[in-house]
Amino acid sequence: MSENIELVRLAHLFPGMVLGDVLLDAHGNMLLAEGAVLSEATIGSLARHGVAAVPIVRAAPASEPDPDVVQKRLDHLFRRNEREDHGDWATGLLRGYVEDYRLRREVAP
Repeated sequence: MSENIELVRLAHLFPGMVLGDVLLDAHGNMLLAEGAVLSEATIGSLARHGVAAVPIVRAAPASEPDPDVVQKRLDHLFRRNEREDHGDWATGLLRGYVEDYRLRREVAP
């Protein structure tokens, strides 16, 4: 098995996972092709076929966003409003929320 594929038990599968290899039943019949995206119905069908574990493509870790790139993009999106213009508080608030989201900052509720 490849490094980016892990064997996941049926109980830990959820819709949206991607199959990392061809899945065969006990008789050698193909149940699912490599790259198939699992749905609730597919997972239920696997249980009925006696499948205990499935090879799943491991998600690549997300890279950290570049703050300079984020700021440049926000400057373009909010180009009609200066970053330090406190007269338009609503746009400033919106920009702050978008900035926090794109930089993956934790925000207090």
